[in-house]
Amino acid sequence: EACISAVPLPMEAAGPSSKEEDVAPFRPSFSSNISLGFPAPKVRCPRCFLQPGGFEAKAIDLAAETRRRYPGAQWSDLDVRMQAQVIKGALQPTHYLIDPHSMYMKYWDMLMAVCLVYVAIVTPYEVIFVGALEPTNWLFIAGRVVDLMFLKDMVLQFFLIEYAETGPPKFIKIIREPREIRIKYLRTWFPIDLIGLFQYDLLLWLLKDVTTLHIKFLRMCRALRIVRFFRVMHASQLMSRWQDYFKISYATRRIIRFTCALLVSFHWLGCFWGFIGHTYGVELCDAGGDRIYFDEEVPISGVSWITSLFTGAKMSPDHPCRPWHVYTAALHFSVMTVTSIGYGDIYPMRNEEYWACILCMLLGGVVWAAVIGETCAVIASTDPVQERFECNTDMLNILMSNRRIPADAQVKYREYLREAMVFDTAQHFRSVASHFCPALRGELLTRVHGEWLSTLSYLGRASDRCLKHLVDALQLRFFSRTELVSIPSAFLCVVDRGAIASGGQILLRGAVFHIDFIVENPAFRRLKETVSLNYSLVTTLHRDDLFEGIHGEPAVVKVVQRSALLFAMTQSILICAKAFRRQH
Repeated sequence: EACISAVPLPMEAAGPSSKEEDVAPFRPSFSSNISLGFPAPKVRCPRCFLQPGGFEAKAIDLAAETRRRYPGAQWSDLDVRMQAQVIKGALQPTHYLIDPHSMYMKYWDMLMAVCLVYVAIVTPYEVIFVGALEPTNWLFIAGRVVDLMFLKDMVLQFFLIEYAETGPPKFIKIIREPREIRIKYLRTWFPIDLIGLFQYDLLLWLLKDVTTLHIKFLRMCRALRIVRFFRVMHASQLMSRWQDYFKISYATRRIIRFTCALLVSFHWLGCFWGFIGHTYGVELCDAGGDRIYFDEEVPISGVSWITSLFTGAKMSPDHPCRPWHVYTAALHFSVMTVTSIGYGDIYPMRNEEYWACILCMLLGGVVWAAVIGETCAVIASTDPVQERFECNTDMLNILMSNRRIPADAQVKYREYLREAMVFDTAQHFRSVASHFCPALRGELLTRVHGEWLSTLSYLGRASDRCLKHLVDALQLRFFSRTELVSIPSAFLCVVDRGAIASGGQILLRGAVFHIDFIVENPAFRRLKETVSLNYSLVTTLHRDDLFEGIHGEPAVVKVVQRSALLFAMTQSILICAKAFRRQH
């Protein structure tokens, strides 16, 4: 119970500290107003709720908690077990709350993302183009299932911990007070969710035997369900909780995001154009879905682009009472408007439609320009290493053309730049790793370079701290074909790419040479002539960095010293043998 582990969550600012002697049992000393967390015990839904009896991270005033639990006692008067009980009681939540970063909420976010896609695509089509639905219709059933999902989500919002940004200065505030959470939701998203949850379809089905005027009015009321579109703005919050689980490049994400935005814009503008036509045009279908025929022409007050398209001189098998036919015509107009094609077969018929058409053209033009600009930007900056290579190659070509360098030499220089992209990529990776904190940087580099370090016998007992220091000190070198690998013997070398000939042996990827770099006297190191057979990338480690990394680990130092002694003795025997052979 006295073992306390810190939880890696954003903590609230601690209040004023109590006296220094209140925290005397802990070393080193720190404020008695601390943020701690305990692992939650197994409960019915351990990945979802912070239940009474579990634990949550919070700021604790140890002096106040001690007075509340043991009246008249001081924190310094308690033994370790009593102090642990005080902290344990202070960390126990008193309400059922849901952590938005729990696995339960992550999977629930996936389900809500599917519901949001349904809302963004199916709901506009259903509201604007489809009339009253029978309970056996698949759109009716799917709509009620989605409504149930949103109803459950509304209930969850009353128990969901909030991470709110405040400032300046900007920081994350964790809202755990149930009253504050519920008041915030009631003042923000609750009215929108409630309006979107109203069952207009059931109302239309119950009043299906009404006049066409009432149908138009009920369609206007039904359009209020479109306020659920605002829930799509929650998609960014859902993606922020899952973005670390995706390994798709940001360029690909941007292309996918803007492609989806373009397709949704086509769909929404088409639905908006259909809504304008249905709103200002006379009804061409009755409540039962049958065509209404007029003895004379359509009344001038009821003319719209829909009545002009389906009652004009144009011969077509399409039917105005079939929602898919009307939607297809509206989508055709939307795509023409956004892409600036404009066939002219569908056009506004009245002043209201002209204004709606102007709005569609303005919005569509902005979306089209944004998508084209973003696509060009993504294509231009997909690969920073490739972009740098192309710039360097262009500069090299200009220089070689001005200096009139021979064509065969130009090919060699271009080939080197192209093969050196591997070296540039490795350097760029280390530059990215340099932005990490020391612990994570060492862990990342150990996963990349740790395999060959573990093959060295004298580093078999090295700790993780030691290995992290060693991989952080590694350096990269790149060599061209037939180039002499002139690396001093004080460096340990490993072939990262290519092939190298050293002392009559062919070394491939993962091979290590200069393994006796731990010997202090250079005369007792075996320095072999080494040549790069093709374009090779070599990773090096200096002996000073090695001894700095193993400093403080006596067991590893002892093994390294024994290995150095063995290498030195072996080399001295070889030197003596060669000298003896020369004399005899």
